[in-house]
Amino acid sequence: MEKVETTDITVRVLGPPKFDRHGNHEIPVEDADERLSDLRVWSKHHGQVEWRVGSTYELEGVKRNPVEANKARHETAANTQISRVGHPQTPEVSLLHVSDTHLGRPLTDKEHMGNANQLERFLDAINLAVTSRVDAILLTGDIFDDDIDEATIQIVEEHVELLADAGILVYYVRGHHGCDRGDAFLRSQTKAGRMIHLSNEPQLLGEGTLALYGMDADASADGLLEVAPAGDAPRNAYQILAWHEAVDPIARDGISIGQLVEASEVKLDALALGDLHKNKRAYIGDVYKASGERFRAFYAGATTSIARNSEGYEPAAWLLQITGGTLERYRLPLRP
Repeated sequence: MEKVETTDITVRVLGPPKFDRHGNHEIPVEDADERLSDLRVWSKHHGQVEWRVGSTYELEGVKRNPVEANKARHETAANTQISRVGHPQTPEVSLLHVSDTHLGRPLTDKEHMGNANQLERFLDAINLAVTSRVDAILLTGDIFDDDIDEATIQIVEEHVELLADAGILVYYVRGHHGCDRGDAFLRSQTKAGRMIHLSNEPQLLGEGTLALYGMDADASADGLLEVAPAGDAPRNAYQILAWHEAVDPIARDGISIGQLVEASEVKLDALALGDLHKNKRAYIGDVYKASGERFRAFYAGATTSIARNSEGYEPAAWLLQITGGTLERYRLPLRP
């Protein structure tokens, strides 16, 4: 039998582990040189450590697969030893990015709708916010759809109050969809101070670590200068703009990221977006400005399978953590 060659590596976990069909863990990691990779952990090794996002692990005796092998870059071998050597940093600010909940959306035959699960998935996201101990929830539009009944509004209101009691505020922008009852709810919660409607003036979190801005879905290219981020924020604040819109290059007829950056009076670091119901293209990635600085843009996807041809869609919320001026983003799955 050919001898298996192994190596020792140190990795930091970038996202929660997922099980494959054989019961093994698939984990996104980066190595000591910050090179992205993936790690397959055999089921026999599950009891050795608890895999925590942001933690660092030393692995002795792992297999390194060639890139062309169509396997995980690294995987554990029979005698692999795993030890946790570094704990995750405590983030200065953490948000749960949720979008396109479409509460009250009517059922259609043209889409694979998760209508029966809309409220459940919304409540799942709230539960994630509490269990993850985030500082706030960020809703990037289309919270409600064309109609919603009073009973559902009552349940949502009760849970927003629970969030407020836990010290978790909800920041939001408006999308393309809504209804009178939903709009009235947003106004009442904003007046009560439990929800905050984002605008071009910064909302500061974490003693000035994060500055949040927002634009509603009716912003246009011609009117960008009037609604784009402005106002004073702490010099070293990480600055995120929330918007319910599909931007170019995702949408060919959308407003480009370059237009947003040019119209903004502040130095934006990232765009948190809504409107795109799928998650396959949920991350535009790092966009470099003319100055060479990095700019990030990403979507949350919808919380239920409401896009056309969306069978097998895996809804999620996204944990945004800011530490030392750096944003890390982790996918937290919701029940399908």
